[in-house]
Amino acid sequence: MEPKDVAAAIRRLREGSLALLDGLTDAELTIEALPGWSVLDVFRHLATSDRGSVLGVHLLHFRPGRDFDAFERVNDDLVAEVRDEARGQVRDDLATWGSRLATITGLVPRPLAKVMIPTAFGRVPLSWMGGLRLYDEWVHQRDVTQALGRPDPPMDDRLRGLLAEFQLRALPGGPLRQVDHRDGVVELRFRDVDRTPWRFDLRRHEFGAFVRAAPTVSVVADVPSWCLLAGARRSWRELPGIEVTGRDEAAAAALLDVVRVV
Repeated sequence: MEPKDVAAAIRRLREGSLALLDGLTDAELTIEALPGWSVLDVFRHLATSDRGSVLGVHLLHFRPGRDFDAFERVNDDLVAEVRDEARGQVRDDLATWGSRLATITGLVPRPLAKVMIPTAFGRVPLSWMGGLRLYDEWVHQRDVTQALGRPDPPMDDRLRGLLAEFQLRALPGGPLRQVDHRDGVVELRFRDVDRTPWRFDLRRHEFGAFVRAAPTVSVVADVPSWCLLAGARRSWRELPGIEVTGRDEAAAAALLDVVRVV
């Protein structure tokens, strides 16, 4: 993922979040979007997340050894600290910290963006953390629209490409480590992104576009559905955008059941 592309996507997504916030009534801001979080709390989370990223403390939250429960506790604590901030302050924070994060991201030299860093998701390129930011914002935009009974937020082709790359790199670093060594080669392809499918040899724990073993089952997904799966919003069996083809559904289930990105 190129830093300049991630930075541009950060700006586009934040513009969408600001437009979404501006179009809500005060009553809609109080509706529960997630357990314990109102709609306005979701926007508070996005602002505090960007602030933490700009100040450099956010990386500490994803250091090796942290689990999903720890992530959630940190997010809850950060939101609680700013829960007295009203709509206007939250909006200002969203605009200010989002702009700063996009600027910093766009200035990252390409060699530095490729440096592998240890995280709770395994060793990933530094640029992957920018993808985490894009994924988090789109999923939370969707939390808001879902709570309000509105259509899902848009995901343009450029964002789809970045998030497809992000999700593929998330699999080897985290979920695949939880799959027991078992027979089966799963081929994963995104129908809405033009890229080479990745294969996952579950017995050998090999993964990527280079795996030559013949697939025993195929998984075809669209990027928005995969993001909802990774965010634990719905199971893969409930998502019509994820299709499993082939007799070895057990191998596909072994992979799909552990897909998770906080």
